[in-house]
Amino acid sequence: MAKGCKWAERTDEYHGWKCPVTDGACMFLRPDSKACAEEYGEGPDSVEENEDTE
Repeated sequence: MAKGCKWAERTDEYHGWKCPVTDGACMFLRPDSKACAEEYGEGPDSVEENEDTE
């Protein structure tokens, strides 16, 4: 099975997946949260580089 995305929602529109972050179609045929974060910097797996870890 695909890695999935924590936020992807099944829908009758688009190609079957909606992205609530962009309020449009998921950019991947099979939602992939990590790939979305790497490619677009959005989604539940994206991390701000300037975050303090202390």
